[in-house]
Amino acid sequence: MIKLVIKEVKEFYKSIDAIGVLINEGLFTIDKEKFYLRATDASQVSLVDFVMPKDAFEEFIVDFDKNPEEKISFGINISNLLQILAHSNTEDKLSLEIQEEKPTLHIQLLGKSKRTFVIPLIDVSDQQHPLPQIQYDVTVQISAEQLNAGIKDAGLFSSYLMFIVENNKFILSTQSSKGHFKQEIESENIVISGTKAKAMYPLDYLQNMIKNSKGEITLKLKEDMPVEISYTIGSSAIRYYLAPRVDSE
Repeated sequence: MIKLVIKEVKEFYKSIDAIGVLINEGLFTIDKEKFYLRATDASQVSLVDFVMPKDAFEEFIVDFDKNPEEKISFGINISNLLQILAHSNTEDKLSLEIQEEKPTLHIQLLGKSKRTFVIPLIDVSDQQHPLPQIQYDVTVQISAEQLNAGIKDAGLFSSYLMFIVENNKFILSTQSSKGHFKQEIESENIVISGTKAKAMYPLDYLQNMIKNSKGEITLKLKEDMPVEISYTIGSSAIRYYLAPRVDSE
């Protein structure tokens, strides 16, 4: 049996949506310390790593009696789950329950009334992929508002965006037959560790990856290597890796 109770349902919704921007079906795993998922998108261009620690739950009940590995995995259609979570109210608590030998997830929204939704568990192949082992040259800490604004501006001209760090500046740049865009952010307005990096990434992935962030985003960069993007939503940690586009427009 699994029973998880979450007080901050809206934050949980955003965390699951941060996964759903890349994959439609997910294999979630619970062990004694956390609720987590790691998966690549269908094109193998990106990877999402989601972790929600035990302490984030109001109730965290997991029966490992029949599982010597002390972890339990189950597949969920993420789109279906998000549709249900979208019906939650601010004051609702969320209860997720899987009963022994029953291939369904019971979802309860507990507020002024108790609403129960039942969706089937699905077969999802094991998506546990090792995280890229990259020795990054540069780390940039930037507000989600700043990064979102730069990405939107770049979208006027291209579907790709260049991240450049040089001369104590973080530069967003793109160009196409429509024109050229460049934004320079001085180091006194953000936090930059390292001296130089340059790589190009698809804008649509970047937009989806950061849309649920409202605070600080950490970018880790290395010349023409996958970027690491990380931030938190409440108690949940979200981390992405996105492959670069090596050629230029």
